[in-house]
Amino acid sequence: MLQVLAIGLISAGIYALFAVGVVLVYRGTKVLTFAGGEVGTAALYVTAFLVTTHGMPWFVGALVAVVLAAGLGAVFELGLVRWSRDADPVVTSILTVALSATIFATEINLYGNNPTTLKTPVAVGSGIDVDGVIVSPIQIAAIVVAGLLGFGLQAFLRRTDFGLAILAAADDSTATRLVGVRVSRIRVVLWASSFALAAIAALLVEPTIGVITPGYASTLYLGGLAAAVIGGLDSLPGAVVGATVLGLAQSFADRYLKDLGLSGLDYVVTLALLLVVLLVRSYAPELRKRLTSPVEVTA
Repeated sequence: MLQVLAIGLISAGIYALFAVGVVLVYRGTKVLTFAGGEVGTAALYVTAFLVTTHGMPWFVGALVAVVLAAGLGAVFELGLVRWSRDADPVVTSILTVALSATIFATEINLYGNNPTTLKTPVAVGSGIDVDGVIVSPIQIAAIVVAGLLGFGLQAFLRRTDFGLAILAAADDSTATRLVGVRVSRIRVVLWASSFALAAIAALLVEPTIGVITPGYASTLYLGGLAAAVIGGLDSLPGAVVGATVLGLAQSFADRYLKDLGLSGLDYVVTLALLLVVLLVRSYAPELRKRLTSPVEVTA
């Protein structure tokens, strides 16, 4: 049981970091972004270039990669998103798909499909033994950072002027501008932060694998998207809760259903959870209405 919980929480920590980035942009712009996976992969290639090829310390290479990812988010907002701000949010979402495809194509052209090695910041095999599962310091950091970001950013949005400005801009950007808030600056910060979080998530999961291929982080990012939907696209703590539910569900399914000869359980569990959550949300208002409505008594 402890082994299943450990594996589930490790996955949850990574999903949560991606999910927080998704929710952060959605809360501020109502746009669902699909670029985080390839942004994270690109950050890994940058880190490998600096660390493996040029011998820089891992943390220095990682920091440079995160800064560049944030810069890419800012440039993306300034160069593309800003010019489509009056369009349907779906249009901007499609732009993020185009960005993801562009990054993926660039990775293929530069590196092909051959795996690229990235040195790990900690010794292989080091960490805490949980019922036979070695939980590395990097994996522990992912879980802790995800929790702090999910609940910390929620408090930031509710209790600071800048956070309240983000929420106000999402509800009515025109009225927010009229009271002197620079909505354009808010959106740049949101996109830069989301891309930086995607880079951090990829950097925290990669040491477990040790190699990179184009599209490496996109599969994990799908888990982050699913976690964001499960937890609620408007809730940062919900992103963490959704990631935890998804990670644990996948771990339990892999442990107890694998003997039945089933394969691709991660995708099956993800789809099942999404369907259940969406159905509950669709029928919950009607069910609540029926439960709370007064019962008519006939004579």
